[in-house]
Amino acid sequence: MSAFSCSVTPFGENGWLATLSGDDMVDRALAANSAADALRCLSGVTDAVAGVESLVLRFHPEEMTSEEAKNKLEDALKKSAMQTAPPGPAIDIPVCYGGEHGPDFEALCEKLSITGDQLIALHSSQLYRVLTVGFAPGFAYLGPLPSALQTGRLSTPRAYVPSGSVGVAGTMTGVYALASPGGWPLIGRTPKKLFDAHGAKPFLFSAGAAVRFQPIDEDAFNALKTDLT
Repeated sequence: MSAFSCSVTPFGENGWLATLSGDDMVDRALAANSAADALRCLSGVTDAVAGVESLVLRFHPEEMTSEEAKNKLEDALKKSAMQTAPPGPAIDIPVCYGGEHGPDFEALCEKLSITGDQLIALHSSQLYRVLTVGFAPGFAYLGPLPSALQTGRLSTPRAYVPSGSVGVAGTMTGVYALASPGGWPLIGRTPKKLFDAHGAKPFLFSAGAAVRFQPIDEDAFNALKTDLT
């Protein structure tokens, strides 16, 4: 059973914000996402958006009262806390670390006082869970990141981050499914296709999935990228 507590506060005129707290970030994130999925199916709910440790519920005031909406939010979180379905097989993500694919790799090694080999070993040895998918379409927040790799965001975000880029920030690592602006230090890039506009499931990542990174060299990166084009 997931162990967390939550506080619920008003969020605008027709919304509630649940903030989750607890020792296990995976439990919190997956509970928020599971509750959001359940809430979106309810009449009167206009939207439910999950974060890593929060959930926003918006409702139609003509279809439910504010108190009813709050109760539905709390009930959904309680039910999601009881659901601890294990993840399916891990998704393997090949990553070419450093160089042009990881423009912040060397600076991060220096900042953290580790070698490049140590950074790669630490990052690729962890089995991650997709905590949630946000801020840009398909962007996957994964955790927990080993403490030895935790760092802050860039002081100045990049206007352009290539699709497939892998970054780290705080307690998480993230993968950019599409090219977008971004402020996470970039350590590598995957040639794996993360978005298929014609697929039944356009984006590869979804909340709860298990992910493992596999180091590859430049030749393997180019070969895999060619295969995917």
